[in-house]
Amino acid sequence: MKKQQNENQKSAWGWLLKTYQLTSVNLQSLEEKKISHFKGHQLILYFTSFFVFVFICCVLLIGYTPVKNLVPLAGVAHKKEVIGLIVQVDSLERDLLLKRQYINILNRIIEGEVVDSFLPISQETLINVKNIDFTKSAADSILRSSVESEDLYNINNPTTSILEDFVFFKPVEGVVTDSFNIKQRHFGVDVAAHEGASVKSCLDGVVVFSDWSVSSGNVILIQHVDNIISVYMHNSSLTKNHNDLVKAGEVIGIVGNSGEFSSGPHLHFELWQNGTAVNPEEYIDF
Repeated sequence: MKKQQNENQKSAWGWLLKTYQLTSVNLQSLEEKKISHFKGHQLILYFTSFFVFVFICCVLLIGYTPVKNLVPLAGVAHKKEVIGLIVQVDSLERDLLLKRQYINILNRIIEGEVVDSFLPISQETLINVKNIDFTKSAADSILRSSVESEDLYNINNPTTSILEDFVFFKPVEGVVTDSFNIKQRHFGVDVAAHEGASVKSCLDGVVVFSDWSVSSGNVILIQHVDNIISVYMHNSSLTKNHNDLVKAGEVIGIVGNSGEFSSGPHLHFELWQNGTAVNPEEYIDF
């Protein structure tokens, strides 16, 4: 029995030591031609070497060539960089949207429209006023009468105030080199000053625009009461940003020579009310 098992084992592993011959046969003459000969263990060695070589080539190809970008999950190392770029693109889109909103609001203000809010109002935020009762109550009538009687003695009553009622702060120390001229579409005054001088707000207000313009350089616009807007152009730098509150005489920029329309260090100053340009020299002693 043991002898038979040994013979079976020898026959099972004997093919590794046997010699095999690879030949080709001519179908017409049936002549055999010897191509090569090998043993069984050599065949295993050849196949193993071939697969190891292919595996090493694949590893080198994926690890050190652009092919790795085509393999799923191969670019996990760049995941943080991709996420960072996505966040940056979203931030740029939001900044662009805000700038468009500011420009739209600025155009509405210059046209004389009274803007109560700088925030866009969607249809979802609108209140349905059809079912609201607007009838005056007794308490409301008493309150209205009290407020109206107090406003009679209010010096800053916005319904009667005009530009002469305001005390404007001089925006910059210098000499007027070009005056206000509607016919030449020069809607302000050019005040020559030494570069680096302080530019100051003429009244209390809120900054509605503070950014760079190709033609006017660094520009800042301030919204004041009674729909008054003051404009300061060609600054070398600005010290205030959007929505900043400023006081009369507070520094908002530095005199410069920025913008294509500037020919030297100066401040181009404009004054608008209800969408109409007014001559600043009539209200400010330069």
